[in-house]
Amino acid sequence: MNIWLVHPFAGGPGLGRHYRPFWLADAWGKMGHRVVVVSAAFHHLHRQPRVPGPQRINDIDFWFLDTPRYGSGSLGRLRNNLSFGPAFGSAASAIAARFGKPDLIIASSPHLFFISAAHQVARRFDARFWLEVRDLWPESIIALGMTPAWHPLMKVLGWKERSAYRAADRVICLLAGAEPHMRARGLPAGRFLWIPNGVSDGEIQSALTIDNLRHPLTDRINLLKQQGRRVVLYAGGMGPPNAVEAVLDAAAILGKSNSEIRFVMIGSGTSRAALEQRAVALGNVEFHDEVDRSVVHGMLHASDCAVVAFHKNALYYHGISPNKLFDYCLFAPRSVIACEERALAGLEDLVTARCAPDDADALAASLRAALDGPARPRGDRVAAAQRYSYSTLAAQYLAEPRDPA
Repeated sequence: MNIWLVHPFAGGPGLGRHYRPFWLADAWGKMGHRVVVVSAAFHHLHRQPRVPGPQRINDIDFWFLDTPRYGSGSLGRLRNNLSFGPAFGSAASAIAARFGKPDLIIASSPHLFFISAAHQVARRFDARFWLEVRDLWPESIIALGMTPAWHPLMKVLGWKERSAYRAADRVICLLAGAEPHMRARGLPAGRFLWIPNGVSDGEIQSALTIDNLRHPLTDRINLLKQQGRRVVLYAGGMGPPNAVEAVLDAAAILGKSNSEIRFVMIGSGTSRAALEQRAVALGNVEFHDEVDRSVVHGMLHASDCAVVAFHKNALYYHGISPNKLFDYCLFAPRSVIACEERALAGLEDLVTARCAPDDADALAASLRAALDGPARPRGDRVAAAQRYSYSTLAAQYLAEPRDPA
């Protein structure tokens, strides 16, 4: 089968975050399918702009669409997003000439502005059209307080969301509990499939040899442990959706009662400066810049516990699927998450402990209990992560759908 996976912000080696399209393409290729990942030549997650056109990256075929560059302003980013769909429609014939006509087009939605164009291209080639939903638009923006529901753009996104559900032959969602939301907005019965994030088969193998990784940041963690510290690591985004402030509040509590516990925070995001300012008076917290995934994995392995926190928000009733949760399970000896029970549904086996969100005392107590308890055996963690390997997920992705309820 010839598969076009269309993702405006697709990542991969040398590209940046959002590795999921790369790993799915790799797994499908090993299953005998021909895959091309279509993405933007420029977006804010790229490490450097790409030359528009075809490019092969680690045995995966990409086609980069010419999209306008932008800085930190939201208008430039919106212009870039709006340009992606027309650029895909214009390039579709050239992509087909190079890689063959598609049997299946999958539109993965970090935004919705290109979905109708992807559907039109699928119809042009008489291909099946599937939609992959990473976040619920526009509900995510509204629920996180980023834009009010009455905003005209939210009305447009709501219309595009309903149109996308009706158009898709199948909707793959990273959130386990999102089907009722989608059914209420026009998704026909039997078209929903839950496929969460996961880990690559290569990373599962590297978890068995991670002891040999050396880097200044892993050396830093090992030094702290030699000094008698217990290291709690946060690795990930530092923006409004991530409740990193709850982690800092828990650090403040533990700093008074458990001075041996040290928090190492690694990542980037729009809230990082404010978070560093919030922690300036804390003697048990340190921040470091974002590094390659392999280094993060080494840091997780060297730490005593990893932590992630979510706010209490009705948005998460649909479920969560942060990449870091799978990395934590595979590489960290312990992991603690602060979120509501229903948010973690289907992924409970990934974590050591869960506590209530937006409750610094509960998070501090959970971290203390996890550190006082035994490390989770590596074999158990690898076995749990293997259930979410991209070779397994890729096969589930293409399997025949269940019968309608």
